Amino acid sequence: MSTNSFAPDTPLQDVLPLNLWRLLARHDIRTVAQVEQLYPKKLWEMHYVGPVRFREIEKYLFSGKKYEPLDLSNPDVMLADGASLEGILPARVFRVLKRHRIETVMQLKAAYPLRLSEISGIGSKARHDVEEMLGDWATANSRLKKPDARR
Repeated sequence: MSTNSFAPDTPLQDVLPLNLWRLLARHDIRTVAQVEQLYPKKLWEMHYVGPVRFREIEKYLFSGKKYEPLDLSNPDVMLADGASLEGILPARVFRVLKRHRIETVMQLKAAYPLRLSEISGIGSKARHDVEEMLGDWATANSRLKKPDARR
Protein backbone atom coordinates (compact mmCIF):
# COMPACT_ATOMS: atom_id res chain seq x y z
CA MET A 1 0.00 0.00 0.00
CA SER A 2 2.83 2.40 0.82
CA THR A 3 4.62 4.06 -2.05
CA ASN A 4 7.80 4.32 0.03
CA SER A 5 10.05 1.29 0.18
CA PHE A 6 9.85 0.44 3.87
CA ALA A 7 9.69 -3.17 4.94
CA PRO A 8 6.40 -3.91 6.73
CA ASP A 9 8.18 -4.78 9.96
CA THR A 10 10.17 -1.50 9.98
CA PRO A 11 9.77 0.21 13.37
CA LEU A 12 8.10 3.62 13.15
CA GLN A 13 10.84 4.98 15.36
CA ASP A 14 13.23 4.57 12.39
CA VAL A 15 10.91 6.33 9.93
CA LEU A 16 8.89 9.04 11.68
CA PRO A 17 9.88 12.08 13.73
CA LEU A 18 9.75 11.72 17.52
CA ASN A 19 6.35 13.38 18.02
CA LEU A 20 4.61 11.22 15.41
CA TRP A 21 5.96 7.84 16.44
CA ARG A 22 5.19 8.62 20.09
CA LEU A 23 1.63 9.53 19.13
CA LEU A 24 1.18 6.22 17.31
CA ALA A 25 2.97 4.27 20.07
CA ARG A 26 0.28 5.53 22.50
CA HIS A 27 -2.14 3.50 20.40
CA ASP A 28 0.23 0.51 20.40
CA ILE A 29 1.12 1.05 16.74
CA ARG A 30 4.80 0.36 16.29
CA THR A 31 5.41 -0.81 12.70
CA VAL A 32 4.82 0.46 9.18
CA ALA A 33 2.51 -2.52 8.49
CA GLN A 34 0.23 -1.52 11.37
CA VAL A 35 -0.10 2.01 9.98
CA GLU A 36 -0.79 0.65 6.49
CA GLN A 37 -3.67 -1.43 7.89
CA LEU A 38 -5.23 1.67 9.47
CA TYR A 39 -4.71 4.02 6.52
CA PRO A 40 -6.69 6.06 5.65
CA LYS A 41 -10.05 6.08 7.46
CA LYS A 42 -9.14 4.55 10.84
CA LEU A 43 -5.93 6.58 11.04
CA TRP A 44 -7.88 9.78 10.20
CA GLU A 45 -10.39 9.06 12.98
CA MET A 46 -7.80 8.07 15.60
CA HIS A 47 -7.78 10.04 18.85
CA TYR A 48 -5.12 12.80 18.88
CA VAL A 49 -4.46 12.47 15.14
CA GLY A 50 -5.82 15.64 13.63
CA PRO A 51 -5.54 16.76 10.02
CA VAL A 52 -2.07 18.23 10.49
CA ARG A 53 -0.53 15.12 12.05
CA PHE A 54 -2.39 12.91 9.59
CA ARG A 55 -0.83 14.84 6.68
CA GLU A 56 2.61 14.51 8.27
CA ILE A 57 2.23 10.73 8.64
CA GLU A 58 0.95 10.60 5.07
CA LYS A 59 3.98 12.58 3.88
CA TYR A 60 6.44 10.19 5.52
CA LEU A 61 4.75 6.86 4.85
CA PHE A 62 2.42 7.39 1.88
CA SER A 63 4.13 9.95 -0.33
CA GLY A 64 2.09 10.75 -3.39
CA LYS A 65 -1.24 9.89 -1.71
CA LYS A 66 -3.73 12.32 -0.25
CA TYR A 67 -6.85 11.08 1.54
CA GLU A 68 -9.83 13.43 1.41
CA PRO A 69 -12.59 12.56 3.90
CA LEU A 70 -16.23 13.24 3.02
CA ASP A 71 -17.27 16.80 3.68
CA LEU A 72 -20.48 16.36 5.67
CA SER A 73 -21.12 20.10 5.55
CA ASN A 74 -21.70 19.75 1.80
CA PRO A 75 -25.42 18.94 1.38
CA ASP A 76 -24.82 17.07 -1.89
CA VAL A 77 -22.46 14.62 -0.17
CA MET A 78 -24.59 14.40 2.95
CA LEU A 79 -27.79 13.49 1.12
CA ALA A 80 -26.42 11.09 -1.45
CA ASP A 81 -28.87 8.17 -1.46
CA GLY A 82 -26.27 5.58 -0.40
CA ALA A 83 -24.79 7.78 2.34
CA SER A 84 -24.92 6.48 5.89
CA LEU A 85 -27.05 8.35 8.40
CA GLU A 86 -24.36 7.96 11.04
CA GLY A 87 -22.94 11.36 11.90
CA ILE A 88 -25.68 13.16 9.99
CA LEU A 89 -28.48 12.62 12.50
CA PRO A 90 -28.17 12.75 16.29
CA ALA A 91 -26.83 9.47 17.71
CA ARG A 92 -30.08 8.63 19.52
CA VAL A 93 -32.15 9.00 16.35
CA PHE A 94 -29.58 7.02 14.36
CA ARG A 95 -29.67 4.13 16.88
CA VAL A 96 -33.48 3.97 16.78
CA LEU A 97 -33.49 3.95 12.97
CA LYS A 98 -30.69 1.38 12.82
CA ARG A 99 -32.71 -0.96 15.05
CA HIS A 100 -35.39 -0.82 12.36
CA ARG A 101 -32.87 -1.41 9.55
CA ILE A 102 -32.85 2.17 8.30
CA GLU A 103 -29.20 3.08 7.89
CA THR A 104 -28.90 5.05 4.64
CA VAL A 105 -30.47 8.21 3.26
CA MET A 106 -32.25 6.14 0.59
CA GLN A 107 -33.79 3.82 3.22
CA LEU A 108 -34.88 6.85 5.25
CA LYS A 109 -36.50 8.48 2.23
CA ALA A 110 -38.37 5.24 1.52
CA ALA A 111 -39.64 5.12 5.11
CA TYR A 112 -40.62 8.78 5.29
CA PRO A 113 -43.17 9.70 6.67
CA LEU A 114 -45.55 6.73 7.06
CA ARG A 115 -43.21 4.04 8.35
CA LEU A 116 -41.29 6.58 10.39
CA SER A 117 -44.42 7.52 12.34
CA GLU A 118 -44.93 3.84 13.29
CA ILE A 119 -41.48 3.43 14.87
CA SER A 120 -41.44 3.71 18.64
CA GLY A 121 -38.75 6.11 19.75
CA ILE A 122 -39.39 8.51 16.87
CA GLY A 123 -41.27 11.39 18.42
CA SER A 124 -41.76 14.95 17.34
CA LYS A 125 -38.16 15.99 18.11
CA ALA A 126 -36.65 13.07 16.18
CA ARG A 127 -39.05 13.68 13.31
CA HIS A 128 -37.98 17.34 13.32
CA ASP A 129 -34.29 16.26 13.15
CA VAL A 130 -35.08 14.01 10.16
CA GLU A 131 -37.06 16.72 8.40
CA GLU A 132 -34.30 19.24 9.03
CA MET A 133 -31.74 16.86 7.51
CA LEU A 134 -33.87 16.01 4.48
CA GLY A 135 -34.86 19.65 4.00
CA ASP A 136 -36.89 20.48 0.89
CA TRP A 137 -37.22 16.81 -0.07
CA ALA A 138 -39.08 16.08 3.19
CA THR A 139 -41.37 19.08 2.80
CA ALA A 140 -42.41 18.07 -0.70
CA ASN A 141 -42.89 14.39 0.17
CA SER A 142 -44.67 14.81 3.49
CA ARG A 143 -47.49 16.60 1.70
CA LEU A 144 -47.70 13.84 -0.89
CA LYS A 145 -47.70 10.88 1.52
CA LYS A 146 -49.81 12.10 4.43
CA PRO A 147 -52.35 9.45 5.40
CA ASP A 148 -55.96 10.24 4.73
CA ALA A 149 -57.59 11.24 8.06
CA ARG A 150 -61.06 10.12 6.91
CA ARG A 151 -60.17 6.41 6.92
